[in-house]
Amino acid sequence: MMETTTQDKVIAHAAAECIDERERYLVIFTHGVNGYVCRNEGTTNESQALYKGLYRDCQIWIEQRGIAAALRYVLKNLKDVPEVTGGQLTLEELLARISQVPK
Repeated sequence: MMETTTQDKVIAHAAAECIDERERYLVIFTHGVNGYVCRNEGTTNESQALYKGLYRDCQIWIEQRGIAAALRYVLKNLKDVPEVTGGQLTLEELLARISQVPK
């Protein structure tokens, strides 16, 4: 069995933060490829839209918030990653590891 490192735990929690943030929003189609983003709270009225645009742009709007939530989590918890605090790993190297898809 493979040992889970603190770095792996931080990355896993960051991924969970990303998902949680993304799931706070819904994209609703309007006409053609247009849509709007609203909170995932049961009410999906266009008058309460947080963002309007092409469906793809709405998806990007949500994804950016998910990525930002993940990165905020990583930044907040960097102190718990010995490879970074011990100077064995630069922030650039950590970002490279985060961007690798686990096998």
